[in-house]
Amino acid sequence: MILYKAKTAAAWSLVYASSLLLGERRAEAFASLASPTEASPKTEPGGVPSSSAPTPDAFDTFMEMRTGLGTGGGASDRVFWTGEGALFHSPSGRVLARFEGVDVCRAVRLGPGRVRQLSRKVFWFLDPATGERMTEYEGKPVRPIKYDAQAFEFTRGEATAAADDDGDGDGDDSLTTILTSVVRGPRIVPVQPCTPRWGSPDRTQMMYNFPIFIDMDIPGRGRYQAYEFYDYTVEPSFPSDRPPSVVWSRQGSIQPFATDGKGVMHSVGRRVTSFDDLPESIRTVIEEEYPLFSRPPADIAEVDRFQEMERKHL
Repeated sequence: MILYKAKTAAAWSLVYASSLLLGERRAEAFASLASPTEASPKTEPGGVPSSSAPTPDAFDTFMEMRTGLGTGGGASDRVFWTGEGALFHSPSGRVLARFEGVDVCRAVRLGPGRVRQLSRKVFWFLDPATGERMTEYEGKPVRPIKYDAQAFEFTRGEATAAADDDGDGDGDDSLTTILTSVVRGPRIVPVQPCTPRWGSPDRTQMMYNFPIFIDMDIPGRGRYQAYEFYDYTVEPSFPSDRPPSVVWSRQGSIQPFATDGKGVMHSVGRRVTSFDDLPESIRTVIEEEYPLFSRPPADIAEVDRFQEMERKHL
């Protein structure tokens, strides 16, 4: 009888210990669910975020990407955009020159859905064979293309019908067009609306295309025609190992290389928020020759001062 009771007690002790261990493991499992080490967006079948996951706003994401104005992972008091590419002759495809440079900007919010960008940019030409700075081409001087101060305004437009997810005809409210205007610059040119697009099915990437078609008379030069495309790609979460990028294309006359409208320029670039993170070749030229371009204009008054100086030299 005593032996039977001892065996029974031992058995119940084993059961009790097992239940405690199982309970601890269940608690650990629930704790890991409640406090994941790496947050991931909720998704529905097919990789599309569920309705409970926040959808990035195209306008706000673009302004934070392009200028640093925002509160997310891309916020910065200034933004640099690198550019490295080549100038081709069309239709032969012959490389006339290579080029590199930088755009630096900041922005101020003027009101709901309205932002002013203050920027400056410079790029210079390189010999396609040696990589050395070019000072002349076929006996004609080669100068850098330089904009000391510019101002643009971006305004939130309407939802894009092309991105109508639910088929109700009112478009996707998160994918509003972006209306752009040149406020200060050497030439006030029309800029077509930007149409944002999702760059991936799970909406973790966005794409922006800015087309510019120029057809105007320039005093002393005559008719000037060209077109440009800026294509930006960004992940709205702004991961540090995948910075936003831009591809720029242009066709038109480029003095002194192509004066018949058949010059084609193409470049690729990326976004950095620190001058020290620029490619060394670009950073060195800026430090030694164009220190002004290590920072953006402080305000619209600075832009106006540069615009006035340029008018006096015309």
